[in-house]
Amino acid sequence: SQYADIELAVADIDSGKRTAVEADGIPFYENVREAIEREQPDLLINVTPREVHKRINELAFDHKLPVFCEKPIADNYEDAAAMVQRAEQEQIPFMIAENYRTFPAVRKLKQLLDEGAIGELRSMECDFFRQRQKITLERDKVLEEVIIHHFDLLRYLSGREVSRLYASRRHVFHIVMDLQAGIQASFRCSLTSQGRETQWAGDWRIEGSLGSLTFAGGVLELVTAEGVRRIEDFSDVDAPGPFTEFLRSLEEHRPGETNARDYLKNQALADYTRRSLRTGVPVDPSDSWGYGPAVIRNFLRAELTGSVSHGGEGLVHGSKLFGSDDFDTPLKFLHYTIIPPGSSIGLHGHREDEELYVLLEGSGLMTVNGRT
Repeated sequence: SQYADIELAVADIDSGKRTAVEADGIPFYENVREAIEREQPDLLINVTPREVHKRINELAFDHKLPVFCEKPIADNYEDAAAMVQRAEQEQIPFMIAENYRTFPAVRKLKQLLDEGAIGELRSMECDFFRQRQKITLERDKVLEEVIIHHFDLLRYLSGREVSRLYASRRHVFHIVMDLQAGIQASFRCSLTSQGRETQWAGDWRIEGSLGSLTFAGGVLELVTAEGVRRIEDFSDVDAPGPFTEFLRSLEEHRPGETNARDYLKNQALADYTRRSLRTGVPVDPSDSWGYGPAVIRNFLRAELTGSVSHGGEGLVHGSKLFGSDDFDTPLKFLHYTIIPPGSSIGLHGHREDEELYVLLEGSGLMTVNGRT
C-alpha cells in the first residue's frame, strides 16, 4: 500500500512462483532480459542471491536502468569496485538497500550525536549476538551478509572512516578499529549465541567528552552531568525506508543516501577484515576512503602577483596555492604571500570563517580585535 502507484513485473527462475505472482495481477518472467525488453521498466530492484548480483546489475546497466540492489554490491570487492565505477562513468543511479540505518531508534541516536548531546565522540562499542534459526552462514559470508550492516552503522553514526582495523575470530568475531579523529571502536558478533539476543542493529555504548549513549533492548539512554534520560519513543524522527529514499533521490536527481560509491567503503571493510583474519595483523583501510591522490605544489615556484590587500599599505605579492575545489572538507583556500617592509594587509573580518597565518620568515605586527 505504501507504493500503490508503482507497477511491478517479476523475473524469477523458479517457475513455481508464477501462479501466485500472476494471481496478484503482476507479469511473471523466467528471464530477466526478456522482462526488461518486454516491460521497459523505469528501474530494477535486484533481490537475487549475492553471487548473481553482478550479472543482474550489469544487465540493468546495459539498459541504462537505475538499480536498487540488496547488499553486498557483488560477491567480491574487486567486482563491486568495478561495478561502481561503471555506474558512475555511465551516470546510472545505483543504490544499496541498507536498512539498519533507517531504524527510527538509530536515526534518533544519530540525531543526538549530531546535536552534541555527549560532546566530542571518543569511543564506540557494538555487540551483535543472535541465535540463528536457519542454516548458519559459512564463516566468511558473515562479513558481507551480517557484519557489513554494522560497519555501515559505525560509519553513519560517527561520520568518520576507519583508519586501522584488527580482527580475530574463534567463538566470536572481534574487530577492533581506530577511526578518524582518534575515535576508538570495537565490534563483537556471534550467530550461535546461547544467551539473550541483541536487537538487529546491535547493542551500542558510545562515550563522549560530556556523557554517554547506550542502546539496548529497544531503549536509548543518555547519561550526562544533568542526569539520565531514557528514550523509548522514536516517532519524532524522519526515518524513510531505503526504497523510499531511492525513489526520492531519483526525483531530486541526487545520489541516494546509501549510494553504491559510499557503500563500497562498507564492503571494503569486510574485505580488510578478511585480510586481517588471514594475516593475523592490523590493516590500514584508508585506500578505500575514496579520496583522490595527494595534490603537491611547490609554493617557492608559484607565480606571484602584486596587489593591494584589503586596503592595506603598499603592495603584497602572492599566489593562491589551493582553492575550495582542491578540498573535500570545508577549507576554502591556501595563499602564499610576501609582505615587503612598509606594506600591510588591511583590517578585515571573515564572519564565521576561521583564518590561520603561518609565518615562514620575518617579523611584523598584527592587530586582532583591537589588540596589537
